[in-house]
Amino acid sequence: MRQASEAQHDPMHVAFLLPNLGLGGAERVTLDLARGFAERGGRVDLVLIERSGEFLAEVPEGVGVVDLGAKRLRGAIVPLRRYLKEHRPGALVAAMWPLTTVAVLAAVGLKDRPRVVLSDHAPLLAQYAESALAISLLKASIRATYRFADRIIAVCDGLGKELASLAGLPSDRVTTIYNPIPPPSCSDAMSPWPKRPLKRIVSAGRLKPVKCYPLLVEAFAPLAREGDGAVLAILGEGADRAAIAETAARLGIADRVLLPGFTPHLGDWLREADLFVSASDYEGFGNVLVEAMHFGLTVVSTDCPYGPQEVLGNGKWGALVPSGDAGALTAAMRSALHHPLSRQEQIARAGEFSLERAVEAYWRVLAG
Repeated sequence: MRQASEAQHDPMHVAFLLPNLGLGGAERVTLDLARGFAERGGRVDLVLIERSGEFLAEVPEGVGVVDLGAKRLRGAIVPLRRYLKEHRPGALVAAMWPLTTVAVLAAVGLKDRPRVVLSDHAPLLAQYAESALAISLLKASIRATYRFADRIIAVCDGLGKELASLAGLPSDRVTTIYNPIPPPSCSDAMSPWPKRPLKRIVSAGRLKPVKCYPLLVEAFAPLAREGDGAVLAILGEGADRAAIAETAARLGIADRVLLPGFTPHLGDWLREADLFVSASDYEGFGNVLVEAMHFGLTVVSTDCPYGPQEVLGNGKWGALVPSGDAGALTAAMRSALHHPLSRQEQIARAGEFSLERAVEAYWRVLAG
């Protein structure tokens, strides 16, 4: 891994701005894009507000890492501006509000300003809906700063419409680029699943309220008791672990709900599963849906804002059910287990979200 160094302005020098490299969908996507740009001969820096996170070990060879050393986002404006003046990248790509606003403030007024591209990965109104103050700051800052960006990228059309509305900009200022989702890795370890005849259902993500895992456990409970039964594996770590375990214990199915934590080899679980399920209240894109489809799995997801509907083609490549409806989720899982979709068609659909397509789309945007 090289460290970034001073350079003349270079249109093929791209700086990706992130808070850190902690576990998350936007961080994973940015790493993949950085690798893709480097493989095309671009010079790439990952500019971090703070150099930390589990994904640091996965920074691609040849990609620079710049630590702004800021403890808070507002403290990142000055060191980011200094970086832009000294290293002069041709483009600055900032992911996730309010970091997007920080990027604009750091770049505005520079004599040799980089092309500023803002990228959001989650439905912002839903994400901050419980805080009136956060919504006010969100709307005010986006309206004030996004108009100074050269381009805004959304990970799905639904989010793009939301961003255009929030920023008060015409829709053609926002470009949709679907996330690149390569197949998850597998290890050489033995199968982590219990022996059959149990049906194997898997879900994965951060264990946080928006993922609605306790609701998923409630929806799963009837299936655990039907016929030969089923087992549900929920992969990930987070604050809701105790609530998930407590729900499973209350329903008497603690032995059928597995909480193995985070795994770097999600493929170990997906390659032998029967079904993937997402019960989220909102998803910007739904990366893990595509990861499951790479293994030919049938998918059931809530029809939440915004990504799942587009990833699953309005139900063509997986069932969509109302958010928060445990009964509908149960029925959809039962149907999917008995009538799985074509594995070949699922794999083909997943292949449409390739790194090559995403890098080419970003490359065109950054080139202007």
